Amino acid sequence: MSKLRHSLDIATSVLNEELCIDELFFRIKNTLSKHPDFDWRLIICDNGSTDASWLIIKRLAEENNNVLGIRMSKTFPLDSAFTCGIDLAKADALVIMASDLQDPPELIDEFLIKFKEGYEQVVAKVVKRDSVPYFRRLLSRLFYVIANKATNNLIPKGVSDFRLLSRSAYLGAKGLREKNRFLRGLIAWTGFKTAVIEIERPPRYKGKSKFVSIKLGKIISWSINAILSHTTKPLLIISFSGIFFSTLSLVSTFLFTIVWFTRGVPFAGFGTIVSLIVLGFSFTLMSVGILGQYIALIYEEVKNRPIYIIAEKFGKD
Repeated sequence: MSKLRHSLDIATSVLNEELCIDELFFRIKNTLSKHPDFDWRLIICDNGSTDASWLIIKRLAEENNNVLGIRMSKTFPLDSAFTCGIDLAKADALVIMASDLQDPPELIDEFLIKFKEGYEQVVAKVVKRDSVPYFRRLLSRLFYVIANKATNNLIPKGVSDFRLLSRSAYLGAKGLREKNRFLRGLIAWTGFKTAVIEIERPPRYKGKSKFVSIKLGKIISWSINAILSHTTKPLLIISFSGIFFSTLSLVSTFLFTIVWFTRGVPFAGFGTIVSLIVLGFSFTLMSVGILGQYIALIYEEVKNRPIYIIAEKFGKD
């Protein structure tokens, strides 16, 4: 009796990773040699590289019929490139991973073991990342604390994009076409039986980290959009705060009226009045800012632009 065979797609995004692509393929091939019952394919999305990455991808696709190269028309956000991989997947399971080898390909072995045990989703939780500067790690922890509270534990701390999805799970994620993409949140929203594997993120194999070179302002902007696109709690906070301050102002007006009638209008209290005015304006500006962020997210959705654009395919699809 023949052994039941499975299929596996692996999707990764490349941005100027000419030093890592060959090693990535070699280590994936070695890892999957432990699972001869899996037919596998590597989908490599070149996300606007300016080095020799695309030439290397084309060479790999020429030499191996299980490599599909995709060249994007420009550099899109990482989650958009991963979405391209999800859209092209056809296998029984899909692995999403980075191409810089900080997502160790050897972990796919453990992913597949959990998949065979019946888990629909297997995610890597990063418990240590010494290669990232301390301040960036601090901001990352702060993001997860806020995101976890704001989304009712939808986005767990430390969970990365590196994961395995069953066919049902990645088809569920494929149907979510928000333009502002935060895949960790979108995939978590779909549910499915999930296993978590803790890892220590290794340093880059070669080259410089793209994450560290991203400007802090852009990271903060991404973080705010990622949180707001998965929760409406800030709007509730504004509403309840408005009710609270309105009630407080009515009570204060009533009490001050009694004082004015019984004791007269004192000159003292100028500082208190100024402070209350500044507080009121600050709250108003904060509220307008939060509403503006939501309007910006709505604006991006209404434009309905494609999540990504493919310029060229190379290899067996």
